[in-house]
Amino acid sequence: MLQTPDTPNLQSYLSDILEELHDEVYVYDASSLRLIYANRTARLRCDWSLHDVPDKKITDSSDDFDVGIFQSHVEPLRLGMTDAVTIQAIHEKGLVEITTRLLTALEGNPVFVSVLRDREPRRQLERARKQAFSEIVHDLRTPLTSIMGALKLLDSGRMGDLPPQAQSLLALVQRNADTMLTTVSDILDLQKLKTHPDEAEEELEEVELVALIKDAVAAHIGYCAVHNVSIDIAAMPKEAWIRGLPIRLHQMLANLLSNAIKNSPTGDVVGLELRENGDNWQIRIINGGPGIPEHLRDRIFDNYVHSAATSDAKVKGTGLGLAICKKIIKTHGGEIGFSCHTGERTQFFVDIPQTIPSIGQT
Repeated sequence: MLQTPDTPNLQSYLSDILEELHDEVYVYDASSLRLIYANRTARLRCDWSLHDVPDKKITDSSDDFDVGIFQSHVEPLRLGMTDAVTIQAIHEKGLVEITTRLLTALEGNPVFVSVLRDREPRRQLERARKQAFSEIVHDLRTPLTSIMGALKLLDSGRMGDLPPQAQSLLALVQRNADTMLTTVSDILDLQKLKTHPDEAEEELEEVELVALIKDAVAAHIGYCAVHNVSIDIAAMPKEAWIRGLPIRLHQMLANLLSNAIKNSPTGDVVGLELRENGDNWQIRIINGGPGIPEHLRDRIFDNYVHSAATSDAKVKGTGLGLAICKKIIKTHGGEIGFSCHTGERTQFFVDIPQTIPSIGQT
């Protein structure tokens, strides 16, 4: 049975625990920032001896220590607004997480206690995991693309006529291969957005939404024909400029349009509108059908959630399309949402901040 140390030995017992921690621990005066204690892990990294600690300040723990940033960081502690503040920073040892608390010492003086945890090994492991995952998915997509090409060649009749039974089997294989390719592509796209959520910021360019929307609609004419659904484009402004990535915005529109088309009843008309909404341009895509089940509405933009209300939906999706749309629109500083009420048409809307085009773009 574990024995609790007697009170006289408690301080020594706790000191031994702190000394053996893998995390760095610093205790220092809240006013002067002079160090009172630094555990063995902290002293080893700073190349201090136990006797050096009283002559040091927390600012001596790193060449990049910024007093102004530190004071702003701990201000909520001084004001009593929170019990702890945490920050991640690039340190001499790589990525670290630093949690600081404001406590009262035995002498009654306030002290800060900062615990520095090394996050670099975890970050490198996560980076390696994501890279391996992306490579695996990419390696799956390449042969699947080739398989789809071969199947389409067979279906075209260029390799000779197939008997009816073989044609039926070929159609089944094509549908399944197409589903697999869509799934793999969606997973790869989602992984890219997760791994590099902010990489697009420096690449944003001026994009004219009206032309982009018309291109997206034109690309879905064949898909509409397959499902016996049409698209009605409402009156639009002459131009609508935003800053964005055309390829990602086109992907978002493609996901929303295909989602509306495949979930619409035969003979339905999918409505598409573009209008001003405050400082944003708002895209609206409206379709009929059974709508989104009530139990899915609060998580419809989560990964692997299918918006189809019934198990006999015309096309089974991956459940990633809307999640990808949300991530894309977030990188553009916009918002995405929907309205769906029993007995009414389902409407998805996207708000994207307006911009003024450069001279020569208009």
